[in-house]
Amino acid sequence: MIDVISDEAFERVKLILHGVPGGAEKALRGIISRATTTVRSKSLEGITSVYDIKAKDVRDRQNTTINMRTKKADGGIVGEVNFSGGKIPLYRFGVTPKQPKAQGTKVPVKFGDRWVMLAPGAPVKARQRKDKGKTKFHNVFIAKMKSGHIGMFERSGFDRFPITEIMGVSTPQMAADSVVLEKVEAAAEETIVKRTEQEITRILHGYGGK
Repeated sequence: MIDVISDEAFERVKLILHGVPGGAEKALRGIISRATTTVRSKSLEGITSVYDIKAKDVRDRQNTTINMRTKKADGGIVGEVNFSGGKIPLYRFGVTPKQPKAQGTKVPVKFGDRWVMLAPGAPVKARQRKDKGKTKFHNVFIAKMKSGHIGMFERSGFDRFPITEIMGVSTPQMAADSVVLEKVEAAAEETIVKRTEQEITRILHGYGGK
């Protein structure tokens, strides 16, 4: 969760507009509306600058939802941006190869006292953060399911099944990254400062509406 308005801005609006009926609430609503839009866009921008993932894969509602709401607090309105969602498949990050590899001729490979027929395949490499090198994964493969879903899978043993999809971090984890937060908070603060003055001026000049 990211709060989109500081205590200082909140108190400044209440102090200046205390004599205008409903003035502080109208101003805060306008400030929060613009700030939450900034937080949302800058969070996605920050995540994709730090993590090796596309914005559309962060926004995908199968992976995450980004909620914005306001709530009453001390007689005013406080905005929050909430990030939710489970872990995103590691395949959606920086993974090579991106497509399933056609199986070659299987050859016998001995594991301990057991011989297993395996088809040699290209190693799968992956990373989540752009500032990290790709890690090579063993006994991992890219596959397309009957549903059409493509993912990065791992077998628990040497039998064909069962297989487990390898998952990466979630959107809340990425949004909480210190580098991402620093960028988002700086952008939100700049928006709040500008919008606060605009809303105060607008309402004091009688353009606040009903």
